[in-house]
Amino acid sequence: MANDRIDSAAEQEPRPEGGRKPDPVSVAILVGIVALITIATLNLIETHRQRNEFTDQMTQVLNAVNSRQAANPASSPRPPGPDPDKVYTVKTQGAPARGPKGAPVKIAEFSDFQ
Repeated sequence: MANDRIDSAAEQEPRPEGGRKPDPVSVAILVGIVALITIATLNLIETHRQRNEFTDQMTQVLNAVNSRQAANPASSPRPPGPDPDKVYTVKTQGAPARGPKGAPVKIAEFSDFQ
């Protein structure tokens, strides 16, 4: 019975305000949330910086292309290879084919399997 009095007296002691110890799990969660917010903020700042840098680079490229075209409008470089405006005759006799032999249009496909 004496022990009961001691226990109840200890339970009834007034606690000072703010004397509750924080739970270690709650502290870890709070630290994690702060870390995530910090990382997200840094990521947002870096993304914004990279976007501005990319926009500046693209503006420089477009200005260079436009100034080059303005300086030499008639001489656009033509890629090497066959003339796309010319019609070429290709012999398809004996080549593997699909469809009727007397078709009015024949399409020849050239491919290189390397």
